[in-house]
Amino acid sequence: MGIATGFILATALAAPSTPAARPIRYESFKLGKTYFHAVVADMTKNKVTAEAYYSDELRNCWKMIGDRQPAAAITGTFFGYGSQQPVADVVVDGHLVAEGHRGSAVGVDWFGRIHIFDTPFKEPIDWYSYRHLLRGAVRLVRDGKVVPNPKAQHFTDSAIWSRAPRTGIGLTKDNHLVMMATKNKVTLSEFGRAMQKLKVKDAVSLDGGGSTMLYYRGALVLPPTRGLSTLFILHERPPQ
Repeated sequence: MGIATGFILATALAAPSTPAARPIRYESFKLGKTYFHAVVADMTKNKVTAEAYYSDELRNCWKMIGDRQPAAAITGTFFGYGSQQPVADVVVDGHLVAEGHRGSAVGVDWFGRIHIFDTPFKEPIDWYSYRHLLRGAVRLVRDGKVVPNPKAQHFTDSAIWSRAPRTGIGLTKDNHLVMMATKNKVTLSEFGRAMQKLKVKDAVSLDGGGSTMLYYRGALVLPPTRGLSTLFILHERPPQ
């Protein structure tokens, strides 16, 4: 599915009869010559839950989505193609299922709150405070400023700071979660500026390239070109 097709399909899905009733919505925008796609979730009213999904081998994203039936999902952290395993810590339902001691993290605590934070290099951490977590991300935005520096975070793959399709997660000051992706090749700084456009205060870049994937309400807005090992997914709570 190309960008135009994904845009049309996802736009149709994003137009419920009562738009304000849905705490998770889709939007797209153009910055310069680049199209960006985003899922924005209002985390303030306890109507959205977030979790990490892990597979012990690379899987088709449709099968992963089918397991959990989320409202929205995005590519997770980096993995080794040979081992098919994440190269950083992954916590699922309170259990550490993969290890790798570098990069920033996106965590979901036991109260369902989202946290984006940096972690010390090569130091194991007790993640008892988090029910779900993905580590190994590259910091994009900190306190509203675009500050990517993957070398300082001890990333060594030059593909990370070159131009590439990208996925990422951010938080706004008013506690809206932004899951953003683009199939266009952009730098980390360009991706960070796109996050700024949606008023994100803190953000990280996750796996990209052929792993770039964004799903929304039954449609792959941006499909990956290979199997994946982790996802970050959102559910809507049913109305009371």
